[in-house]
Amino acid sequence: MRLSRIILVMSTLLLGSVLLAACSSAPKVDRVDVTWSSLSPSPRWGLYPGYRQEIEFKPGSAYQVDVYSAGKVVTGGMVGDTGSSLAFRPTAGARDIEAKPDGPGRLDISVTLKNEKGETFRMVCLKVERKGDKIWFEFPK
Repeated sequence: MRLSRIILVMSTLLLGSVLLAACSSAPKVDRVDVTWSSLSPSPRWGLYPGYRQEIEFKPGSAYQVDVYSAGKVVTGGMVGDTGSSLAFRPTAGARDIEAKPDGPGRLDISVTLKNEKGETFRMVCLKVERKGDKIWFEFPK
């Protein structure tokens, strides 16, 4: 009898958490792909919330950024080295993505996503930092 109550309570909690997650109206970024496009073949990293990738930095490098939401690429752009800092340029036709400098050698890339009701949600999807011969790409939680 006691075991059946535990099973009932656990099942109710599980169902409640699934329903709560399904009712969330805020869209989210699933992952961000970074491709080191100035190398051949071009290495690619898939970053998920909380992931950070450190790689060797070469002057003049360029990195393609693809932002995924609901399993599809929604927007993207190119991060490039200008010699003294990093620059960001949205890809042709890309919408709702921009970058802001966050100090020397740092960029915060943000996207704006819409839910089914048309409400917009802005979030930082990638932080980029370059120091010396290293560059970091981080997808914040």
